[in-house]
Amino acid sequence: MDYTPKIPKKDLIHGAYYKGRCRNANEARWNAELEKFVHWRTKFGHTFTEEICHPEDDKRFDVFVVEAVCEPTKEIPLK
Repeated sequence: MDYTPKIPKKDLIHGAYYKGRCRNANEARWNAELEKFVHWRTKFGHTFTEEICHPEDDKRFDVFVVEAVCEPTKEIPLK
């Protein structure tokens, strides 16, 4: 898998929604205060928000590889 984001972290907009890819989501919202993406995750029948890093911040764990700005399919709270 290519972990190179199409949008650098410095160009992300607080509160904006982005399409991309990670193990558990293909849509996430950028929280500039936390410097992380927030996305919906369902696990064992429970749905909750989860934070995930931009590829510039983590090379060892799952990251959200951001591809483009998008319109949200469901509102994601910024926590």
